[in-house]
Amino acid sequence: MSLFTRDVTEAKQAQREQQISQESFAAVFQASPVAIFVTRQKDKHFLDVNTEFLRQSGYTREEVLGRSSQDLGLWADQMDREVAWSMVDGHLPVHSREVLFLNKTGAEMRGVLSIIPIELADEAYVIGFVRDVTEEKRAQQQLQASEARARHIAEELQHTLDLSLDLIVSVDSDHRFSTVSAASRQILGYEPEEMIGHPIVDFIHPDDRGDTVKESQRVRDGHTTTTYQNRYCHKDGSLVWLEWSAVMLPANGMVYGVGRDITQRRIDEEDRAFLAAIVQASRNVIIGLSLGGMIRFWNPGAQALYGYTADEAIGQPVTFLVPEEFHAREEAFFARVRQGQQVQPFEAWRITKAGQRILVLVTLAPILNAAGEVIGVSRIAQDITALRTAEQEVQTLNKSLQQQLRQVNGLRTIDQSIAVGAELGVTLGLILDNVRDQLDMDVATILLLDPQRKTLRYTVTRGFYTAQLEASVLKLGVGLAGRVARTRKPLSVPDLATGEMPPAWRATFQEEGLTAYYGVPLISKGQVLGVLEVLCHESWPLSPEWLTTFETLTSQATIAIDNAWLFEKLEHSNLELRLAYDATIEGWARALDLRDKETEGHSRRVTEMTVELCQMLGFTPGQLIDVRRGALLHDMGKMGIPDAVLLKPGKLTDEEWVLMKKHPEYAVNLLSPIEFLRPALEIPQHHHEKWDGSGYPAGLAGEAIPLVARAFAVVDVYDALTSDRPYRKAWTREQTITHLQNSSGTHFDPEIVEVFIRMIGQP
Repeated sequence: MSLFTRDVTEAKQAQREQQISQESFAAVFQASPVAIFVTRQKDKHFLDVNTEFLRQSGYTREEVLGRSSQDLGLWADQMDREVAWSMVDGHLPVHSREVLFLNKTGAEMRGVLSIIPIELADEAYVIGFVRDVTEEKRAQQQLQASEARARHIAEELQHTLDLSLDLIVSVDSDHRFSTVSAASRQILGYEPEEMIGHPIVDFIHPDDRGDTVKESQRVRDGHTTTTYQNRYCHKDGSLVWLEWSAVMLPANGMVYGVGRDITQRRIDEEDRAFLAAIVQASRNVIIGLSLGGMIRFWNPGAQALYGYTADEAIGQPVTFLVPEEFHAREEAFFARVRQGQQVQPFEAWRITKAGQRILVLVTLAPILNAAGEVIGVSRIAQDITALRTAEQEVQTLNKSLQQQLRQVNGLRTIDQSIAVGAELGVTLGLILDNVRDQLDMDVATILLLDPQRKTLRYTVTRGFYTAQLEASVLKLGVGLAGRVARTRKPLSVPDLATGEMPPAWRATFQEEGLTAYYGVPLISKGQVLGVLEVLCHESWPLSPEWLTTFETLTSQATIAIDNAWLFEKLEHSNLELRLAYDATIEGWARALDLRDKETEGHSRRVTEMTVELCQMLGFTPGQLIDVRRGALLHDMGKMGIPDAVLLKPGKLTDEEWVLMKKHPEYAVNLLSPIEFLRPALEIPQHHHEKWDGSGYPAGLAGEAIPLVARAFAVVDVYDALTSDRPYRKAWTREQTITHLQNSSGTHFDPEIVEVFIRMIGQP
């Protein structure tokens, strides 16, 4: 018996190690937190998957094995699948890439896919690893969104700070600017970048640097400043006052401050100090009143003039200084100023503490707050008693001469206005100015009568403070002016409070403070033209001198109105005459069209097109009138051409052409004796001239041909070619434009051809 023994210890050991390795791989394969799958390359079917793969996909092991990812619909984007397998099939290196998968429920899952091609028993396989990064991506997105929100909040905060009109800064421990808001541009003229990193003292006025450093140290010691003020140097060299609020945050050692530009406030404070000193030193009376008319301020000048101390006057109504008979008038003035209206300085009587009456010149003005609202009234008065006494003596000596001089100058001005035919409103305004000046009237008006509507219209007014009467209308017989026009007699109302008038007019007169009225009719050739009125804040005696001056000015107004209406009638007559001229010319043009049957309507068409073309060439409206007349009469000379030549259907002989070319000369001979048609002769005389000088009758060339004739030549040929003739049919629009372009520079002015084609809309 033979016995063979083979040592298999090593083989058994290797087999055991292989088994342990396989078991370890299987344990790792199943326990791996990364999804692992094994796929056969040729049919792409799953051979094995681990537990994590089943968790991520949502499928059971039985649902996966033997099927492909295509069968299970795992790929959200088929292009990802095709790229991955094409790289495997093409033996290309496959890198890890992030792809989007769909699990069994259709939910999206992001994973990083790694593929390793292997070969076992001569067959190709693929081992794939998928790391689920869905939560990681979601967290990353949330982090990015959070960072974006933080950046947005920071940007919005900075934007908000930059919108502030105040200067917002932070200063480090070395007293250098760390941050500066955009308000630095407006307040100091520096860009924030020009200040950041620089010591604050570089921008502070030298005299304020020491105090500023001390104040900064106080803030660093824990004190908060709220009212500290210092001066900064603007980039342009001017000084800027800033008021600071500052605080230090211990966490970072930074001082944060807000500076407000108070330069204007400081200027205003200085101005008020100057004003207060001036008011106190003034010898004039300066009184401040509340809106209720109570005295709130009383300067030494008031005490010196009226005799009352400030303690005695403040709190009293200002009317305690005014004689009782003037209370209503002054209260009316005060009411207007309280509403923000202007009141001219006026003279008034005042009563001193000693009972003496003195004459003062009073100026009222509203006191406004920063919002422009009236919060009080200032009253400045100057003692003019002695001044007025002296002036009265001088005026008494010179009054007569001055009055006569005013009348002469006023009448001369009015006469000149009437003579030069100035606008009626201007002349009437001069008359009213003289009425107020020479007669010392507060208000003057002129109303003109519309005889058709039986109404009076306010044409010119002078002296009203608030009422806007121009263009307002009164019925004849209504109101004071209506009664004057109806009765054709002057009307005097010394007291408007008792006069008969509509309530609206009474309210207007009361608001204006008017108390007396006088009106006269303006009559020419027995016809009422209008009414002249004067009104006054106080009643006045109708002296003979006053009435004489008033009658003279009334006569001037009547003459001015009469002349204006005569001129208007003359203008209307001239217009009708011009229309008759143009109608005659159009009749001549129609007669020519009727004579030459083949051009019927030609004159009208070329006239309209020539006017439009010349308008585009910059002709004035006045010039276009002559253009229209010249175009209508362009063939007027053909009236001198015999019918045998003009209407000949065939070709003209040389002798006949010589005769035909004389029609521009005939036109000049026919039309030049008519003076108003001479400016229109350029078209009839030169519309057959050509740009190159080959035309007739004068053989003019280029710009020597009048511009209007060059323009008409283009229009004339265009209309002729696009109209039917016995010897040819009309050309098309395109054929005619081509002919014009081909003849540009020979027959026609090239620039005018371009403008004409643009005018008719041809590209």
